[in-house]
Amino acid sequence: YSLKTARIVIIMCLNNQPSQSKPKDMDKNDAVFATLTNNTTSTTNKKMRILLCSENVPPQVNGIARRVGHYADGLRKMGCEVDLLHPESGFDKVISHVNPWNFTARMMVIVPLHLLKLVANSDPPYDVIHVVLPLNLSGMWILAAFQILRSFSGSCSSSTGSSRQQQPTLVCSWHCNMYNYIQCHVPSFIRPLFEFSFFGGLCGILPYISDRILTPTRATDPKITSMWKGRAGVCETGIQMGKGQGFSPCNKNSKWGLAWTESKQAFLQETGNEFLLVCVGRLSPEKGIDELIKVLASSLKGCSLWLVGDGPHKAQLKLLAKELNAPVQFLGYQKGEALHAAYAVADVFVCPSLTETFGQTVNEALASKVRVALPSVPVFVEAYGHAIPEDAFWEPMDRQSMANAILKQTERQRTCDAVGMPDLDKLKTWDQACEDLYMEYKEASKNHYHLPFTAALFLPLWYIVTFFTAICTMYLAFVRTLFGGSARFYFSTKTKGSTKKIRDSMKNIKDKIQKVSDHQLQQ
Repeated sequence: YSLKTARIVIIMCLNNQPSQSKPKDMDKNDAVFATLTNNTTSTTNKKMRILLCSENVPPQVNGIARRVGHYADGLRKMGCEVDLLHPESGFDKVISHVNPWNFTARMMVIVPLHLLKLVANSDPPYDVIHVVLPLNLSGMWILAAFQILRSFSGSCSSSTGSSRQQQPTLVCSWHCNMYNYIQCHVPSFIRPLFEFSFFGGLCGILPYISDRILTPTRATDPKITSMWKGRAGVCETGIQMGKGQGFSPCNKNSKWGLAWTESKQAFLQETGNEFLLVCVGRLSPEKGIDELIKVLASSLKGCSLWLVGDGPHKAQLKLLAKELNAPVQFLGYQKGEALHAAYAVADVFVCPSLTETFGQTVNEALASKVRVALPSVPVFVEAYGHAIPEDAFWEPMDRQSMANAILKQTERQRTCDAVGMPDLDKLKTWDQACEDLYMEYKEASKNHYHLPFTAALFLPLWYIVTFFTAICTMYLAFVRTLFGGSARFYFSTKTKGSTKKIRDSMKNIKDKIQKVSDHQLQQ
């Protein structure tokens, strides 16, 4: 609509508003329009003070850490004051230790005095407390403490505007398909008990101590988000695009791009193949890379694979590729310009994981204008269905379907078909994602949720259980660090080593006895 039409509509809606003072050279309608514009601008420009609590932050390289780093930078760019509480915040705030399940990440236990300081002495008070989950017990304790304070001070959904400003809005974001992880990693005989303990006990209190839950997509872990009964939103994901700034097809012509292109040609010539598939991610069992290698060996003729990343499953994947004689090259962990260029030289990017909450590596491949093939899981269909052809999705756990989807994209690459070529205009920047996050905060602030009496009775027991869980996790991290990552692996290798030494010693003794016997017989 034109500005003139918009002014008429606004004036019609506000014709019952009290008259406002105006400059002499403005008529009444102009004054009403100017007043509304000024009020709207002042509301929009009101920035927040935010506490962002996460165990995953840069320089960690996982997807959650990069997301949190971009959120903090983007919100600050918008004028918000953002404080980060993370494992490296200092001994006066947290006790830090390695994550016993992922040695590239760290965990933390908040110091009780600092928790008390946050709740009682935040000056100026925070507008938003945003806790990044899962398994962030310190963040859960912060949410619970602020919810208790809110309930006792009478600040709930029926409070006045001024009361609501005194107590922060409590938001948590969930970045893991925990249900799928449990199916992959927990033995079936204890799985029901584990699910009940996790979803009903550990996380069952979360909807009562937070106002809103955010997930990277609406399809992320519906078993968790359904517990908030409609108080759920999306924390959008952006991408850093542009030449010299991040992921771009121009990176193919960079110094690293030329080096990777030379390596690509040599690898394809060595393996006698035409197309290079690239997969970027952590080499762990839940990522489904073993399935990709099996399909590569059996059904993807003419394709070779680069695996970019590192992780606990690397040795097993190398052994599998060797056993199947699959054309796979392990490039290890890459970052910066090297990573940007590795995407750009790919013919097709493949992400075989069934447990992603968004798949940031897919976003990075699309920003590099690389064709993509994915499993048809709800998260990927929601996040990328608008950017990837339908036939580039394969049915999960169907190897022939996977092969067909990948070969369809390689054929398009051969013929330079425009179908399947990513459209950069369909991707969000991190600035846009942070603006959407800010609006989610505002939406959450409209209705503060109060703590039910039954949940309040359960809180003391929950605090005790989670405290002991944190202590046990810390000691588990210490033990696993002491034994180089796995006590079971340590003792099994030590036992094997000891057994080999005993066998060698027995063999030497037997040989010596045999030599003595032979010598005596000769005499």
